[in-house]
Amino acid sequence: MGNSILDVAKKLNKEFSDDTLAIKADITPTYERMPTGAFGLDYPLYGGLVYGRITTFAGREHSGKTSAACLALGAYQRANPDKICVYVDVEHSLDLKFQMRMNGIDPDRLIYFNPKTLTGEQVLDSILEFQKSDDVGMIVLDSIPALLPAQSMENDIEKDPGMRGTIAKPLHRFLIAMSNLVNQKNNILLLINQARISGTTFTGAPIYSEPGGDAPKYYSSIKVRFGTRTFIKNGKSDCSDGEGAEGFRIKFVITKNKCGPVARGGGFISYNYDKGLMWMEDLLEIAYKFDFIRRINNVTYSLINLETGAVYTDENGKELTGKRTVLEEYLSSHIDFQKEYLAMLNKYVSASDDSYGDILDAREKEEIKEEERAIEEHKSVAKEEVLE
Repeated sequence: MGNSILDVAKKLNKEFSDDTLAIKADITPTYERMPTGAFGLDYPLYGGLVYGRITTFAGREHSGKTSAACLALGAYQRANPDKICVYVDVEHSLDLKFQMRMNGIDPDRLIYFNPKTLTGEQVLDSILEFQKSDDVGMIVLDSIPALLPAQSMENDIEKDPGMRGTIAKPLHRFLIAMSNLVNQKNNILLLINQARISGTTFTGAPIYSEPGGDAPKYYSSIKVRFGTRTFIKNGKSDCSDGEGAEGFRIKFVITKNKCGPVARGGGFISYNYDKGLMWMEDLLEIAYKFDFIRRINNVTYSLINLETGAVYTDENGKELTGKRTVLEEYLSSHIDFQKEYLAMLNKYVSASDDSYGDILDAREKEEIKEEERAIEEHKSVAKEEVLE
């Protein structure tokens, strides 16, 4: 009589010694999330970026991709003090001092890799070497379009090397290897990609394209599409003119999430040029919108533990109930309580609870999603032309 499939599974687990196969049918994958500290990003991601996975930040130029990547990088450093992170600046454009001020990046635990003369293939090989190290942390590749293949770098500028797909193939092989290595090391690889206008339709609508082929789309567990940033003036974030602005807000939509639903749509991250991340302002905006902070009447609110339903108390045992300004002042001045409150919120929203909706309005979300759809349509047409 032959072996059952359970016998085969047990044999394979014994052979590979790493629980390659789950024996019990009720075992489901669990995802460890890393809160970024920006609740406008953590909320739609159900608690933050996922360890052991590849994430892509994509969007037009000046949409905030690099700032959001550095936000995640700083958060990773604080959560994993024994790890060394790597920022691969293929674009040679990172303003590290600005990002240190905005996002709290620690330069002493960061390898800044600025490959000035390396081909795209050599850059990808270097990242693979970094990934194999014992203390590797988060790796940011900025950006895919800046990876120049050897075929392009070895030709004169006047010659046409036939750029179509030349970096896509090595990038595909690279991501196959990285998807396994990132999962083994339980760190995070963050890719930055840029949407470009490659033409217009007969109606004048822009045709968008995204370099790197299909591999980033396939191997990324999470994809975040960034839209046009707005600037903050006089406390309002609906200004498109950056002159004299106090800060800026970047907006995005989650267009792919294999580790959770995409039901919460998208979100935003706000910055003040003097103070950096406006984490508390964004958190309170969302908390008041979804009643995470209990409204007693028109002027009085309570900070509550959403898991227990109890009102938080201060160090003297007094309930944290009062005017908005009182609660905001307490949050801003009590660092330990900040951490406790943020941890509670992220744990609460990480559950698969779809009772809370988008924090972007429908118009903002549709504008960003339209770019994603245009890219997919462009890729479909290009494939059809190749097949013909």
